[in-house]
Amino acid sequence: MALRSHCKDFLNNLVRKKNITEDIMRKDLKKVLKLSDLTFLAVGSMIGSGLYVLTGAVARIAGPSIVISYFLAAVASILSAVCYAEFAARVPVTGSAYQYTYLSIGEIWAFVVGWNVFLEHTVLAASIAKGWSGYVDGLCGFAISTFLKKQLPMPGGLVAEYPDFLAGMLVILLTLIVARGVKISSTVNIFFAAVNLTVIVFIFCTGMYLAKGEYWQGEKTFFPHGWSGTISGAATLIFSYVGYEVVATATEESVNPKRDVPLSLLISLSVVVVAYVGVSTALTLMVPWDLISVSSPFPNAYHFRGWDWAGYVVSVGALAAMTAAMLSALLVIPRYLYAMARDGLLWRFLDVVNDDTGVPVTATAISGGFCLLLTLMFGLVALVEFISVGQLLACTFVSICVVKLRYGPSDVSSYETLADDGEPTPQDAGQSTNLSTSLPECQTSSKASSNTEETPLTSLKSEAGVGATQYQTTAVAEAKCPGTIKEFVLEAKYGYLLRRLDSLTPGNAPFYLLLVAILFATVAIAMLLFAHQHLHQAWFILLFIVFLAIAVLSLLAMLAFHQRDTIQTFAVPLVPLVPFSSIMVNITLLLKLQPLTWLRFAVWMSIGLLIYFLYGYRHSNSRKQDE
Repeated sequence: MALRSHCKDFLNNLVRKKNITEDIMRKDLKKVLKLSDLTFLAVGSMIGSGLYVLTGAVARIAGPSIVISYFLAAVASILSAVCYAEFAARVPVTGSAYQYTYLSIGEIWAFVVGWNVFLEHTVLAASIAKGWSGYVDGLCGFAISTFLKKQLPMPGGLVAEYPDFLAGMLVILLTLIVARGVKISSTVNIFFAAVNLTVIVFIFCTGMYLAKGEYWQGEKTFFPHGWSGTISGAATLIFSYVGYEVVATATEESVNPKRDVPLSLLISLSVVVVAYVGVSTALTLMVPWDLISVSSPFPNAYHFRGWDWAGYVVSVGALAAMTAAMLSALLVIPRYLYAMARDGLLWRFLDVVNDDTGVPVTATAISGGFCLLLTLMFGLVALVEFISVGQLLACTFVSICVVKLRYGPSDVSSYETLADDGEPTPQDAGQSTNLSTSLPECQTSSKASSNTEETPLTSLKSEAGVGATQYQTTAVAEAKCPGTIKEFVLEAKYGYLLRRLDSLTPGNAPFYLLLVAILFATVAIAMLLFAHQHLHQAWFILLFIVFLAIAVLSLLAMLAFHQRDTIQTFAVPLVPLVPFSSIMVNITLLLKLQPLTWLRFAVWMSIGLLIYFLYGYRHSNSRKQDE
């Protein structure tokens, strides 16, 4: 029995959830970012080297229909972006997907997300630095790489062929800028992003001037590889729209996150979609799709039309874009380390914040050093393989968290009553804040209903001298308890069949239904991806229909449960459809990753879990609070 009890405690500790009240009240990071700062951070991180390099590679796959590929990729990315926007507005603390997972699903999953997003952005910054260096080297006739390969050769393969000191110098320079403060970093980012957008306008205007309509005429010309080429192009381009992670991470440093974060994501995504579609339109109208250069599409396109001088203008835009994207990535990395260290999951020295700049200095120095090491030691191809997993995992978990919180009782609604600066709002004066008052009607056990333990937020507002009016009102508003079956469903002819589900803890039944829908939809997608050669066989069609039907019915069954309808900030529309669609898009892309990518992921996770169980598990703030 003792062993069983210890195992139960161990498993409970792995999925313990955090109370973020203390994080909201802290003022270590300075609130200096306005709507323009957040918007340009997102634009700068999205329009990076992908626009100037990836467009050529995808144009060879999709042809002129790359215009549609960019649009489809945008739609898929918006599904994840709106999920990030809801959390960032409701829970304005640094750490983004890590924090949302910790609050909704549990500690071990939060660590997995945080650990992988940390690696993903570090690798992203290193790969952009390598791309930036390669671009400059190309402008110099490859003199730099030729010299270093001769003087300081390295084995090549997984590691680099030579130490890329130019890329390393860029990493050091941008790390120093990040260490000066988020406002200075934002100002530098705005400058480079503005230069990039100016060059994009130049490309579109000159491309339309040089356009030849015959390059788009005919189905064989516009869809040279059919719709499959267009869809494959969209799957590749979806990573061009991942700037929302930067904005979500910077919410704690935003002046007005409830308004500015969703608005900045909407504006930036709109600008980026127009930019991507515009330049891809210009490119495919300047040059026949089969003559587009894979490595340097725009300079070669201008050379093809005799405008060699325009290629140098594009080069300025490419370097500015890569600099802005790299700066955005370097802003995210230390804030993830800081958030995890603040919770006790990583070493405490990582949460040291400089009083003058409001920057987590130790985390910034270590993340910059790690990025520098990757830049000097590894080749570009080896680095890029790491990027996908972290982002896709983060987007998947954030979408799951949206559903989890929408259908379950949570303290998050109470956090929304705090002002952005962490102080009680004026309308809270004379009111009480016991979080438990909003939960009893959502509990099925007498133990849960009688729980009147004082929370940190209760204590905070009690000290402010507050009475119970507001939270009595909240309790009435949430009488339709999230996660319980709607009354008219129970009163229907066969409603008695669902009463057993209503006896579960509120929120558990819809969450289990979501997991069932994800499981069977994933199996159905895997059948299409890996067993499509059996597509015309009866057993394949029958199994596919059964799995898909179970997924759809599980999703429809979730509509029988009450959702939280008291959200005061931006909320994801059409829940659970939008988050579920986001989850399945991300899982589909995860299934398409190469086996070697998963092997590298397993190695990185082994290192992370070793750190967690040797340090984080024992030093977790949540565990200390529970004890």
